[in-house]
Amino acid sequence: MAADMTMPMQTKAPTYAAPAFSWTGFYIGANVGGGTTTDPTANNSEGASGTLANGKGAVAGGQVGYNWQDGNWVLGVEGEGFWSNIKGIENSKFFDTTGTFFGTASLENRYDFTVAARAGIAFDRTLIYAKGGWAWGNYQANSLSSSTLNSNTSGSNFGGTLDGFLVGVGLEHALTRNWTVKLEYDYIGYGTKEVNVNSCNNGACTLTSTTTISSTKQLVKIGANYLFNMDGAKY
Repeated sequence: MAADMTMPMQTKAPTYAAPAFSWTGFYIGANVGGGTTTDPTANNSEGASGTLANGKGAVAGGQVGYNWQDGNWVLGVEGEGFWSNIKGIENSKFFDTTGTFFGTASLENRYDFTVAARAGIAFDRTLIYAKGGWAWGNYQANSLSSSTLNSNTSGSNFGGTLDGFLVGVGLEHALTRNWTVKLEYDYIGYGTKEVNVNSCNNGACTLTSTTTISSTKQLVKIGANYLFNMDGAKY
C-alpha cells in the first residue's frame, strides 16, 4: 500500500493589532514658560489716572487634572498654580532749580491660580484642545522718588489679588503610555479691583487713599504630564 503523502494544511497566525491609545485618566505635571502683562491702569480717589509699565518675565508651576475620552472627543478639567516673575519697571529723571530728581515705578505679578474645563479632539496619541475657566493673580506695585538736594525719599505702594476669565489653546502628544508633552497659549483678562494705597516718606508709610487696578496677561508654556492611563495601549 502506498504511503499517504498528503501535506497538512498550514494556517496563518492572526495579525495582532495594538489597541488605540486612550487619554482617559488622571494626570499631574509641571510647566515653564513666559508671558506679558499689558498696561494695568490705576485710578486714584480724586479721579486722576495713570498707566504703569507693561510687564514681561518667566513663569513656572504645575497642573493636575482628569481626561475622559469618548471616540475622538476628549473632555476634562484642570487646576493649575504657578509662580510668576512677570514685572515691568519705568524709570524717570527730571530737573528743577532745587536739584535732580529720580523716580521709579514697578509692577510685579507674583503668582496665579486657574481652574478650567478642557475639550479637544484626539488623533491617537496627539491631542488638540481648547480650555476656558477662571483665574486669580496677585499683583504688587511700588513707586519711589528721591532727590540729589537731600536724602529724602518718598513713594507709594499698593497691591491685591485680581480675578478674571481664562481662555487657551494647546497641543499635547503622548510619548509613551503614561508620559505626555504639551505646548499651550493662555490669555487671562483680570477685572478691576479697588485696593488701598500706602504713601511713604523716608520709610514711614501711612494709608492715604484707594485706587482701582486691572490687568490682562498672555502666556506661552511648555510642559509635561504623567497620565495615570486607565485603559490605554501599552507602549
